[in-house]
Amino acid sequence: MTEVIKILLIEDDEDDYFLTSDYLERCDSPKFLLTWATDSNSAIEALKQDTFDLCLLDFLLGAENALDVIDKLKANQYNLPVVILTGQSDSTVDEMVMRAGAADYLQKSEIESPRFMRTIRYALVRRDIENERMERNKVEQKNKAKDKFLAHLGHELRTPLTSILGYTELLIDDARNSPFQQELSIIHSNGKHLLSLLNDLLDMSRIMADKLELNMKEVNLAAFLTDIHSLMQLNAKDKGLSLHVVPKTKLPDFIRTDPTRLRQILINLITNAVKFTDKGSITLTIEMEPSKVSQQSENYAESKALESVLRFTVDDTGIGMAPDKLDNIFHPFEQIEDVMRANHGGAGLGLAICKELVCKLEGDISVSSKMGEGSSFSFFINPGSLSDQTFDELSLGQVAPVEPSNLNMQLTGKVLIVDDLREIRRLTGHLVSQSKADISYAENGVKALEAVLQADEQNAPFNLVLMDIHMPVMNGIEALHAIRRHGKDLPVIAVTAASRKGLKESLIREGFNDVIGKPIDRLALASLLTLYLPEDNPVTFSNVETQVSGMPINKPFAPERPEPRVKLDVPSPLKSQQEKLPTSKVKSAEHVEKQTQPSAKRVLVVEDDEDAAELLQLFLTHLGCEVVKSLCGSDALDAVDEQSFDHILMDLTLPDYDGYELAKKIKLQQTSCKLTIVSGHQADESTMRSIGIDSALLKPVTKNDLESILV
Repeated sequence: MTEVIKILLIEDDEDDYFLTSDYLERCDSPKFLLTWATDSNSAIEALKQDTFDLCLLDFLLGAENALDVIDKLKANQYNLPVVILTGQSDSTVDEMVMRAGAADYLQKSEIESPRFMRTIRYALVRRDIENERMERNKVEQKNKAKDKFLAHLGHELRTPLTSILGYTELLIDDARNSPFQQELSIIHSNGKHLLSLLNDLLDMSRIMADKLELNMKEVNLAAFLTDIHSLMQLNAKDKGLSLHVVPKTKLPDFIRTDPTRLRQILINLITNAVKFTDKGSITLTIEMEPSKVSQQSENYAESKALESVLRFTVDDTGIGMAPDKLDNIFHPFEQIEDVMRANHGGAGLGLAICKELVCKLEGDISVSSKMGEGSSFSFFINPGSLSDQTFDELSLGQVAPVEPSNLNMQLTGKVLIVDDLREIRRLTGHLVSQSKADISYAENGVKALEAVLQADEQNAPFNLVLMDIHMPVMNGIEALHAIRRHGKDLPVIAVTAASRKGLKESLIREGFNDVIGKPIDRLALASLLTLYLPEDNPVTFSNVETQVSGMPINKPFAPERPEPRVKLDVPSPLKSQQEKLPTSKVKSAEHVEKQTQPSAKRVLVVEDDEDAAELLQLFLTHLGCEVVKSLCGSDALDAVDEQSFDHILMDLTLPDYDGYELAKKIKLQQTSCKLTIVSGHQADESTMRSIGIDSALLKPVTKNDLESILV
C-alpha cells in the first residue's frame, strides 16, 4: 500500500501554491495530500480539523512572517515539523528560523529538485525520532509517577496499619481483655493479611519496573531450612496438619543466594499449601540435581559453573486444581474460580511473584496437580559455586509434641535473644515469655555485645543470652568471644540448626554454657531457663503483662507516670543551713535520690500522624522509656536544642522537612544520639550510612521491633 503524506502548505501566493501542488501530484511514491492555508489563522483552523505530517511555510505572509506563525503554532500546542520556503537564501534568516524551531529551509527554486524530496524525507524521519523520544519520555514520566504514587500509597497504608496492628497487640497483651481474645485475634490476623497484600502489590510493581534487586550472600542451608520449618510448622499445626522437611540427597553446608527472596518463595508456597489443605500433610523436599544446561552445554566453563542446581518441592494433600487451570496460575492477578468460590482470598499475586523471584535466582518453577488429591510446586535455583563445599545429611530437630500453651514457669530475670531473623526472634521470645522473665532482642553479635555492656553499666545485667550462631556482621561465636574479652561471664547458650557430630562439644569448648537446637524444643528450653534463671519473687513484678494487668481502668495501655516533683521555694534561713551541711551528706542525699529514680532512656518520636505517634509513645512507655513527641521537623529541632536524647525515632515524610535533611541537622546537634528511621518508605541504606543513621524500621512497627533497636 502506497504511503500517503499529509502536508499543510501555508502560502499567500497562489502561483507558488499551484507550483508546489503540481509537483507533489506528479510524485508516485510516496503520495502527498496537500491542504492550502494563506495565513496563520486559516492554518490553525485546518489543524483543528485534521492532523498533518508536515508543514511547508512561506517565510513572508503579508503582515506576518514565518517566525510569527511558528510562535502561534507553539502557543496552540501544535507540534509538527515545519520546513521554511524562502525566495532567496539568507544565512541570517536561515539561522533565525532554525532557532525558532523549524526542521529545515528551502529556496522556492528548489521545489522541483531532488533536494526538495530529500528535505521532506529528512524532516519526517526527524519527526518520527522526536515522536519516539517524546513517547519514551512520557512512559518514563508515567513510570516515575506510578513509582511515586506506589511509594506514597505504601506509606499512607502502612501508617494506619501500624495503629491497627499495634493497638490490637496492646489489647491482646492486656490480661483484662481475655474474654475478647478471639475477636482481637481476628482483627490482628486480618490486619496482617492486609499488610501481606500491600507487600505483594509493592513487590509486583518493582518487578514490573525491573527495579527489584537481589542481595546475594553466603547462606548456611541447614540453619535456613530449620528457620523455615520453625516458622511454618506453627501454621500447619493450627490447622491440624503436619509439616515435613525431607532431604533426598546430601546437601551443601553453604549456598550463595538471596536468603530474603528464597525465604519469601518458600513461605509463600508453604502458606498456600496450608491454606488449601484441610487434612493430611505438607512436605518440603530438597535435593541437588544435575543442571540440564550442564548436560547440554559444549562450553566447559559454563558447564562447570552450572554443574548442579538446588531443587525445592512443596507437596500437599489439599483440594488440588484441574489440569486445564494450571497454564495461567503464575500470571499476575490470576485466581482459579474454584479457589475464589472456596473463599480463600488473596490478590492472585503470590505465585506470579514467586515465578519472577525464581527466574531472578536463575531457576524455573512448575506445578502439577489433581483435583481432590493435592498439588506439587517445584522450583530450582542456582546455588552458586559448590566446588569447595562439603555435603552432609540434613537433620532437622524433631517437632516437640503439643504441650499446654502455657508452661507456667515461675521464673524471673532478664533474657537476651540474639538472631538475625525478626520472625525467629519473636518466636523464641514467645516461648521464653511463658516465664516471667524480661526479654530483650538483638539482631547480630555487635548489637548483642552492646546490649550486654549497656545492661552492666545500668546495674541490670542479663541472666541469660540465647545466641544464634549464624548471623551477619558478627556471628555468635565471635560475639561470645567479645563478651568474654570484656570480662562478662554470664551464661550464653548457643542456638544452632547444625547437627554435625561433635558440634555441641566444639561450641562448649568455645565458651558456650550449653547448646540448644533449632527448631527450639519447648521442654528443652524450659529446662535451660529453669537452670539459669532465678525463681520469681512474688513481690517483684518484672514482666510487662503483670504491669499491664495492674493498671487503672481509665489508662488501659500505659503504666502510670510518676508525678512531677514539685520544686519547693525554700526560705533563705533554711537555704543557708542547707549550704552548711557537710559535702559528704549532700552527696549521699543525691546518691539516694538517684537510686530512687532509675535512669530511663529518653526517646524523641518525630511523626506527623498523631495516632502513629501516640502508639509509638505507648510502646516505648511500656519499655520503660521517657518519651517526647514532635509532630513536625521544626518542633523536633526545638526539642533537640532544648534537651538531650538517647534515641530518636523519626518518619521520613514530614509536612515541613525531608526526613534525611532533618536527620543531618539532628546529627549535627546531638552526635552521640542513636537515630532510627520509622517509615512506610524503604529507607536508602547508602544515604543512611552517609548521614550516620543507625537503623531503620518499616511500618507497621511492633513493640518487639522497638525493643530490638533500643537494646
